[in-house]
Amino acid sequence: MADVALSQPGPYTWDDFIALDEDDLRELIDGELVEVEVPKHRHERIVAALIVALGTWAKERRAGHVLASGYKVRITERRGVMPDVQFFRRGNEPSAQHEDGLAEGRPDLVVEVVSPSSRRYDRVVKARWYADIGVPEYWIVDPEGRTVECLVLEDGRWTIATTAAGDEVFEPSGFEGLRIDLADLWGD
Repeated sequence: MADVALSQPGPYTWDDFIALDEDDLRELIDGELVEVEVPKHRHERIVAALIVALGTWAKERRAGHVLASGYKVRITERRGVMPDVQFFRRGNEPSAQHEDGLAEGRPDLVVEVVSPSSRRYDRVVKARWYADIGVPEYWIVDPEGRTVECLVLEDGRWTIATTAAGDEVFEPSGFEGLRIDLADLWGD
């Protein structure tokens, strides 16, 4: 199916999206397979640091598990994305039938590390989509602005619950005991 998706024009569906090769970085945007920017070193280092911090926190508490970018999340039949980081609380983990991508349900947390070219897409478009599927918490990490915002979903709308900037320590209230030193995150 991946070869078909590469050679034929859209519109494409969730089934086409999850059939793409693992290293295919396109996302499903309104029936089109759209290439996303190839992550740079800084972006990937930040993603790795967040995965370690969340993974360690979750393991110590047996609270759930974290996934890196590449695991696909269905928004609608014609929309699918690959968040930079996803966290699933214990009891909300994807089932074996969702090995290729999360076709039903939602992560408990999504994290996007924004770049100058993805700023609007992550802050506006993806934020709306994550709200549409009921993701309870969304972190927006901005390396250029050196900020982290923790948004929580209340009555279908995002509210800023926690922010941290510069060299502060990020302590999201939904993850009691988790402390992320932003100086370490930025690589200072």
